[in-house]
Amino acid sequence: MMIHDEHPVMTGVVVEFDRRAGRWIAACDDPGGEERLVVNAETHERAQRLLDERWRARLELLDRDAEDER
Repeated sequence: MMIHDEHPVMTGVVVEFDRRAGRWIAACDDPGGEERLVVNAETHERAQRLLDERWRARLELLDRDAEDER
């Protein structure tokens, strides 16, 4: 039995400044087990926000795909 109250947690999060590119890079594990999700932005906060948005969009896509298979 699957519990629907479980909330996936972002894992493998790394946020670092790339001096050569002059931008912040944020990455995390893909919730679908694919390659890592990676974004870059001008500020630390924007990189975190973009990563969060991309991660949530990926979760929604995985949820839709799982429902389509049912």
